[in-house]
Amino acid sequence: MKVLSEAYAPAGITSEEMANMVGQVLKSQKITFHEDELPPEGLSHNRALHITVHFEDKFISRVLIDAGSSLNICPLTTLKRLGKGLHEIRVGSMNVKAFDGSQRATIGEINLDLQMGPTWFEVEFQVLDISATYNLLLGRPWINTAGAVASTLHRALKFEWNHQEVIIHGDGSNPIYTN
Repeated sequence: MKVLSEAYAPAGITSEEMANMVGQVLKSQKITFHEDELPPEGLSHNRALHITVHFEDKFISRVLIDAGSSLNICPLTTLKRLGKGLHEIRVGSMNVKAFDGSQRATIGEINLDLQMGPTWFEVEFQVLDISATYNLLLGRPWINTAGAVASTLHRALKFEWNHQEVIIHGDGSNPIYTN
């Protein structure tokens, strides 16, 4: 309400124009999901949220969005398939605790420039030599930096870019492929 009470409205503005202006201000201040955005199977699915991102001349599918992870993770196998060598990994000394309580050391970290929708994000990943069902995992570090809101129910990810809401829909299980 503070925004509305301090907003400038030109003389002669119609009530319809004012309502439209107020609607635009309110709309730009929140990201929401609606019932009509549910996947065809509705509430009955139990699938994780995977998206596809663009990296250099490749598309990477099965990028897991996981708000429960405190790290962004890149399996070593994915890094190799992207054409990145071990010499590009920065030394790191982080231990990662898995959901089962086991711990393992990371190989190091690497930054990858990923395109999602119309924008690019430089994402720092912890590199692990693991067998994974995902190609990359984007956790809270990326989710919070992007201001993204993920909905596994709606199988979509939303964030604001350039004052526009961007929607990235969940995908299937394609491998990494070249553009």
